[in-house]
Amino acid sequence: MDNVVITSQKQQVRIITLNRPDFLNAINENLIERLVEELCAANNDDTVKVIVLNGAGKAFCSGDDIQGTLQSIEGKKDPTGMASNREQSAKNLQDVTREILYGNKFVIGAIHGWAVGAGFEWAMNCDFSIWTETARAFFPEMKWGMFPTGGITYLLPRMVGLVKARELLLFGEKQTARQLLDMGLCWKVVEDDDLMQTTLEVANTIAKLPEDSVQGLKKAINLTCFNVLENTLDMEVSQLLEAINNPRTAELLGEFKPKIQP
Repeated sequence: MDNVVITSQKQQVRIITLNRPDFLNAINENLIERLVEELCAANNDDTVKVIVLNGAGKAFCSGDDIQGTLQSIEGKKDPTGMASNREQSAKNLQDVTREILYGNKFVIGAIHGWAVGAGFEWAMNCDFSIWTETARAFFPEMKWGMFPTGGITYLLPRMVGLVKARELLLFGEKQTARQLLDMGLCWKVVEDDDLMQTTLEVANTIAKLPEDSVQGLKKAINLTCFNVLENTLDMEVSQLLEAINNPRTAELLGEFKPKIQP
């Protein structure tokens, strides 16, 4: 179970990889806990200057493990699904965002395949995100009766404007990497085969810069939004728990037929 997140290091770059490729790296409780642990470890390791976040297999992250979430809502015990302690699971999910945004290391997202729901939100949390030409992303939460996380209800309107944020979150339409680039939701778009090479080149460039200045820059850029964002993260947890406890959510998840195939 511990290999749902794996790490490696190339010089001063820590590569953290979501590793449930048979499920398109869908998010379950174990993956969340391990990802928080690995991000925290990297942020506190003096040998690490930059973090790269990516996904194994054919996708970055396809969002929540729907079957696990449904079983949790229905009170069923499933070691691969969300925890019965829903509040703690939701808080753990937000801790991923805290480690990416509040940590002192720059985080680069290497995004390919699908980035869905919380996976899309994690990609947006990264300081830089590099997407492949064939990558796709969308927010499915409203269709499922769920609620977005990752501080996105605060961050997204400031990135794309209020009206576009409402559109993306409410209608959940699939977006191409080029569309995301035009909206300012990704930093670069590269050919599929060039993703990791480009990402590591950028990471190594940042790693060679004076460490104190780089860490100070991240803190200065993000500091102004931290207090408001923390309130947003707590609010999203409350809204997510309310959504999960709504009987209609279980109905919608039960009707869900995945169109994203491994």
